Amino acid sequence: MLNTFFLLFLFTIILKYVWEIALDVLNLRYSTGPSARVPDILKDRFSPEDFEKAKRYLKDKVRLATLEKITSLILTLFYVFYLFPTLDKSLSSGRSVIIQALIFFGIYAAIEYVVELPFKVYSTFVIEQKYGFNTTTAKLFIRDQILQILLAVIIGAPIIAGIIWFLVKFPVWWWQLSILAFVILIFFMIIQPILIAPLFFKFSELENEELKSKIRTILDKARIKVPNIYKMDASKRTKKQNAYLTGIGKSRRLVLFDNILSYNQDEILAVVGHELGHHAKKHIPKLLVLNALLITFTFFITNAIYKFLMETHIFGVSQPYTVFAYAFMFVSSIMFFLEPVMNYFSRKMEYEADEYSAKLLGSPTYLVSSLKRLVKENLSNPNPMPLYKIWYYSHPAPEERIKRLMEVGQNDR
Repeated sequence: MLNTFFLLFLFTIILKYVWEIALDVLNLRYSTGPSARVPDILKDRFSPEDFEKAKRYLKDKVRLATLEKITSLILTLFYVFYLFPTLDKSLSSGRSVIIQALIFFGIYAAIEYVVELPFKVYSTFVIEQKYGFNTTTAKLFIRDQILQILLAVIIGAPIIAGIIWFLVKFPVWWWQLSILAFVILIFFMIIQPILIAPLFFKFSELENEELKSKIRTILDKARIKVPNIYKMDASKRTKKQNAYLTGIGKSRRLVLFDNILSYNQDEILAVVGHELGHHAKKHIPKLLVLNALLITFTFFITNAIYKFLMETHIFGVSQPYTVFAYAFMFVSSIMFFLEPVMNYFSRKMEYEADEYSAKLLGSPTYLVSSLKRLVKENLSNPNPMPLYKIWYYSHPAPEERIKRLMEVGQNDR
């Protein structure tokens, strides 16, 4: 039984990484092979030169991602066979279990960060720079990294302490941790726009009064209250464009990347209409419910595996934080295979938000135009493999979104 579970543990973790790499490689071959073509619906904006550039961009990203995943697999096996057992023994005396856990996860996080950093640097300053997307400086990059580390310590330490307290206090803790995770999720939805995001980006009131007036008009039409409309200095880090609606209640704000302001106003309004669609269709609470169920299920299974490992000592460890690390590593690998289910619901919501935008503005024309611009300017893959889309895409592929929008336009005539 013990050997069987140990083999299942390793098989599941290795399978996850192998499947991730296989999907990336198969998608690359599908999207860049001799039969790959620009969809007819994109040919008016996406030239053969754009397609070749997008394929090169995809190749570079996949090569780096493959190397990173292989490195991550090797590192994970190092944790399983050496680091976790070693830390379990060396930390298990002379300190409270919460202090032990903070040191344990601190060392784990530090190793993860140091190993991932070169990949971040290469992605930002080589790949993104090569294709004209990166605008961040070395100084700004270092500043962002320091802020991220500080936030990880300030936010992560109390969360870890809380988790360990529940593990020690209760033999059955899955439902308490589920509630804690859900409360934390809501809390960050409130504070992220007003406290965390401004640490990294500068937010200023939208200066274009004409555009602001038009946005207020469609907000009124949608009957959605948004206290603030901001412009964000995303161009300091990237040339990629976006807009989003975030926050809850008084913290709610509509944010436009400053580099999307080069679009014509009708295209910007269509993108804003899409974001409003998520709120009008109550996608945020629906996703919260789905995530709550997923979190609860994850902790329920983790609790069962945790109890089993505590009783059997399969990995030769006995401290609650170490056993939890093994249990959560195993369960999170299993949950990876449920990603297509969550992404199915997400894609469905994106279609609904697109349709809402088209009806709010009276035509899908401008959203179609903005989507085509986003595909071209972000060098999105116009020809992804069907299985890859099912597995990873939280948004429908551009071709599918545009076709659906055009159907909406025809039905409304």
